[in-house]
Amino acid sequence: MSIEKLLQRFAWPVFVALFALTLYMSYNFGSEGSGWRSDQAFVPQPEYVARMSGTYRPAVALFFLMRGALEISGETAHKIDMVLELFNLVLELDPKLVQAAFLGGLVAPTTETSLIKATAFLEKACELNKDNWRIPYWTGYNHLELENINKGSEYYWKASRLEGAPPFLRYSAANLPIEGRTLESAILETEGMLESVDNDDAREWIGQRLIWLQTMLLLEHRSRDFKNQVMRYPTDLNELVERGLIKEIPKDSFGNGFYLVHPGDPDKGYMVRSL
Repeated sequence: MSIEKLLQRFAWPVFVALFALTLYMSYNFGSEGSGWRSDQAFVPQPEYVARMSGTYRPAVALFFLMRGALEISGETAHKIDMVLELFNLVLELDPKLVQAAFLGGLVAPTTETSLIKATAFLEKACELNKDNWRIPYWTGYNHLELENINKGSEYYWKASRLEGAPPFLRYSAANLPIEGRTLESAILETEGMLESVDNDDAREWIGQRLIWLQTMLLLEHRSRDFKNQVMRYPTDLNELVERGLIKEIPKDSFGNGFYLVHPGDPDKGYMVRSL
């Protein structure tokens, strides 16, 4: 009797056993040692899990989705690699679980290096789910974060041609290569991102990111106000506090602090970004 027929005959016991096994392995074994959990949890190969889970594949995918969501808050040295492995496993098992693409591609990365890895993960996710406009949109958004304007525009075009895509994607794809990416355009894109999710946690994250972008834009406006008063751009954001234009430098909830990109520059001294 084949493995598939055996799985069908003993489906429920097999699923319970598989679930317990994956739970045990995920929590207790590390991929960098021979014994108990190290700084990177074990992530089984997608092909193996797909074969073993049988008709319960969506349920197993959901389990690993929750496992990945828990790992996002971890502080291990290889967190981003493990998280992306988990969410890749989820999408291999069930490509329709697009929340895995959102969490892995947009929420998990916290540094430029991790953002590059997350963008590559999203590019692969586009191939696993070719009919959902959200994934190429998120991929394009990440490329724009990395200042890859043309690549971001390319993925926006891909997203705009898929069913259900909002109209702003086509407009952004056409204008980005010409105008580049300003904070104003980033805010518009982030506002449009609210249309791409139907999950309260995701909407909360987008809302926080929108406030983050708006804070940088406010600092740019205050830098212009500073120039109007003293006839030069500030050389440091602390000068805005000293001048009474802001009470304090706002907390950077997504990075390591806001800064002037071209401090004192007579043309671009107002540009503010996050470390």
